[in-house]
Amino acid sequence: MSNKIVIGGIALLVVLMIAASPASAEQIVGNQIGWLTFHTNVDGATIYINGNPAGTTVNQEYTYTVYLDGSPSSMPSTAYAAKSGYDNSPVVSLSIPSAGETNNYYMTLNPNTPSTGTIYAQSSPTNAQIYIDGTYYGLTPHSITGLSVGSHSVLIQKSGYQDWSSTAQVNAGGTTNVYATLSAVQTYGAISVRSTPSGASVYLDGNYQGTTPMTISGVIKGAHMIELQESGYYEWSGPVTVYAGQTSSVSQILNQIPNPTTGTISISSTPGGAYIYLDGAYEGVTPYTGYYIIHNVGAGSHTITLKLSGYQDSTVPVTVQGGGVATVSVPLNPITPVTSTGTLDISSNPTGANVYINNEYKGIAPIQVTLPTGDYSVTFKLTGYTDSTVTATVNAGGTSTVQGSLVPASQPTQSGIPAISIIAAGIIGAAAFVLIGRRE
Repeated sequence: MSNKIVIGGIALLVVLMIAASPASAEQIVGNQIGWLTFHTNVDGATIYINGNPAGTTVNQEYTYTVYLDGSPSSMPSTAYAAKSGYDNSPVVSLSIPSAGETNNYYMTLNPNTPSTGTIYAQSSPTNAQIYIDGTYYGLTPHSITGLSVGSHSVLIQKSGYQDWSSTAQVNAGGTTNVYATLSAVQTYGAISVRSTPSGASVYLDGNYQGTTPMTISGVIKGAHMIELQESGYYEWSGPVTVYAGQTSSVSQILNQIPNPTTGTISISSTPGGAYIYLDGAYEGVTPYTGYYIIHNVGAGSHTITLKLSGYQDSTVPVTVQGGGVATVSVPLNPITPVTSTGTLDISSNPTGANVYINNEYKGIAPIQVTLPTGDYSVTFKLTGYTDSTVTATVNAGGTSTVQGSLVPASQPTQSGIPAISIIAAGIIGAAAFVLIGRRE
């Protein structure tokens, strides 16, 4: 009975030892094992061995058991770590541990670099169609994700409104806001304007249009004001309503002024766009085609002055007859630009330096360069010498002398250590050698 108790106790002890030590249990059953421990900089990373998932790191660590008595083809050879939101770690080559030993590997995972971004499109009014680079994506407001980084064309459309288009820059991982304010589509009509006598100046809502008879097209539907002016006649103005797709008519007999004391001046210039001054007072700008009309100019002598950038001012006299029209056409003469130049006589010490003026290469010193008057930065460059920069002034019709003095550049030893440092190191080394010899 006591022998059975002893044998049973020994068996129980063996079981407890196996349960307490897995490695010992595996050795007891004849397996030779080692371990591979993988360390990652983030937790929860999956470890892939030979391309297959083996386990996940806990507290940034995972240990894999290698059975050394297995077939060579089953032995681990490569490993890497992977986790969503991170780039995979580099693949490492594995070494098989000896029995009872652990080989450690450290793997670094970096966060993914986003390669796409988002456009958030809004509009007023809403429910407008969104097109990105010509592709339909839905109705505003709406977020369009997964767009490549860079510039994209955005088109917003809604029935009854004018198209809205723009470009949007998409940044990696970012959201670009696009807001379109849509304008209602305007419908247009036309106005036919006639007068007696003909040739009267026509103004639509205060803007000059031409002379009668004429048709003004592309007028937004609705109420407008027409004004007629003719030298020697009273001005006339009246309302007109424009309907979409239709032509409204205005026909007016102008009343003549008895014994008129004012007249009209019609002005043009070549080229157009010149500022007009009547007796020194600003009046307007000459058109590129046709005439600029000045009404109600007192009868008598006047002066017209035209000014345009790049052209000489022109002043001409004009006589206005009561009830008449005086026409002034002025060709403008361009201003001849006056450019003053001088010479730079450039040399260097030593000679042969490359010369740069305002960072633009000019040649090899000595050299002469003709330049417009002004101040310049002159730089001299020569191999083996330190660059030299001086300031030079070019005077009209004169010659200025400039010389660059170049200083030799310091020459380090081949290792980049000054020669004196090498000599000192040699002396110290020799002294050490003598001391060691004495000790021996």
